Amino acid sequence: MTSSAVLATFVRLIGTLPRELPPPERYQHLLGALRELFPCNAVALLRLDGDCLLPLAVDGLSHDTLGRRFRLQDHPRLLTLLQRRGPTRLAADCQLPDPYDGLVQGQTGQLEVHDCMGCPLYVDEHPGAC
Repeated sequence: MTSSAVLATFVRLIGTLPRELPPPERYQHLLGALRELFPCNAVALLRLDGDCLLPLAVDGLSHDTLGRRFRLQDHPRLLTLLQRRGPTRLAADCQLPDPYDGLVQGQTGQLEVHDCMGCPLYVDEHPGAC
């Protein structure tokens, strides 16, 4: 994607995020823009709650993903992403199990070859979302 296309995506995203929208709708707009920027099967916004990540919004994952809790000790991919300060990409040959296996829309069972990328979002120097 060209830099002008990236900029156009961000401008469109900012224009669709008025404060009057409820947070779930704002999150969906954000995830839709991320899928435009980074072609992928699915994307999620998760909130850290103690030792678990809770989905706030998903795009490309089954709706029941929103009711799940991902305990960090049970999901080493998510823990790895959360422990790094900036964006992290885990290569397709990464041996860590994917927490979204079986949850990607249009896919059944374990995904054959896939990589993933994530980035924690910090609030007052503490990770708040991933």
